[in-house]
Amino acid sequence: MVNLDIITGFLGAGKTTLINKLLAEAYIGEKPFLIENEFGEVGIDDSLIEDDEIQVRLLTSGCICCTLKGDFVDGITQVVEQYSPSRIIIEPTGLAAPSDILSACEEAGKKVPVRVNAFITLANAKNLLLILAAPIDLFKKQISDANILVLNRTKSLSPEELNKTMEAIKNLNPNCIILDQDRQQMDSLSILTLAEDAAKPCSSHSCEHDHEHMHSIEGLENISSLAFFPEKLFSTKELTGLFTEFSEKRCGHILRAKGFLKTENGYAHLEYVYGQGEILDNAYTGPPKFVIIGIGLDKNAISHMLGEDGKSKD
Repeated sequence: MVNLDIITGFLGAGKTTLINKLLAEAYIGEKPFLIENEFGEVGIDDSLIEDDEIQVRLLTSGCICCTLKGDFVDGITQVVEQYSPSRIIIEPTGLAAPSDILSACEEAGKKVPVRVNAFITLANAKNLLLILAAPIDLFKKQISDANILVLNRTKSLSPEELNKTMEAIKNLNPNCIILDQDRQQMDSLSILTLAEDAAKPCSSHSCEHDHEHMHSIEGLENISSLAFFPEKLFSTKELTGLFTEFSEKRCGHILRAKGFLKTENGYAHLEYVYGQGEILDNAYTGPPKFVIIGIGLDKNAISHMLGEDGKSKD
């Protein structure tokens, strides 16, 4: 039986970071296979996996529960048949509904011997209340369907802000087990162990779930993704200026932006989520690429901002 460990959560919640920790701390001696699903035609997160030996299959152009469900089921089937791994890690897009991810895993379980071993949901406490206020039902559903919720960046909140965040989570899901990653200082092996225990009642494809199709979730039909490949060299001032432009909604309501942009000193790894941006250290050496996910995106304005007028790829 092949174990499926599903690492899900909001856009920019830290899924890839947790996967890197699991690879370093919890999967020692194993060589799990990683299936990543990104919304849009260009993948970014596969470039951030730190273990060079792990095999990765990237599914792009849609979410698991919509256009990619068949590809996702086939992907699991092919990986099991060709590689016979003991474990497959699944990192869905932040726009995937938990019940639909489980539904796809159940479909794969009818073809090959797989089971859901762990289902971990991540959220960024720093912007969780802002995310839940967005006109997209999916974000609330990710909380309400979670059984293990790993909450990151709680140290950036005041006690009052943290209480409001915890209250919002409990209002949506009173039975959810909340792991305060910052304050509890839990290692990834402990998180995985708790998630495995929580998943035991529904570890086979015979479990029944709410198979609400993602298209019925309000707000998602207006979300789109744009990919850019700018050759421009950016200064630090220009990079931070992008965050300002994004947050002021001059190019549409940008929910998520991430990628690698050129500077005089190499590449800058940019991560932007719901009004907050970071420039991170990285060792990326590939071509420049930048992905933006949002509502009502102005492709021409973004192309101009990135110095790539007319070269974006839908």
